[in-house]
Amino acid sequence: MSGTTILLLYLGMAAVTYLARRAFLRLPGNFFSPRLKNGLAFIPIGIFAGLIFPSLFVQEGSLVWQPVFLMASVVCLAAMAWTRNVFVSFGSGLALVVVISLFS
Repeated sequence: MSGTTILLLYLGMAAVTYLARRAFLRLPGNFFSPRLKNGLAFIPIGIFAGLIFPSLFVQEGSLVWQPVFLMASVVCLAAMAWTRNVFVSFGSGLALVVVISLFS
């Protein structure tokens, strides 16, 4: 493909994405049912899980068991449920990985 074709593809994809999101935001507040709103609230959690789980269980294309990362993710989730603070939860999980790495 030529550079012009790729640029036009990027611009087209950007326009479609922008218009779809803009139209979604312009809908009235009572357009969606409470059940659908509740389901849409779980989208960020699903995206986060999709980003995190492969790093926990897949390495070089095969499934691996990494108990340090698994334990750190459990600590992170527990801290998030307890404090409702993103920085505290991620910091506690990261601190656990650092401490275990230093002493092993």
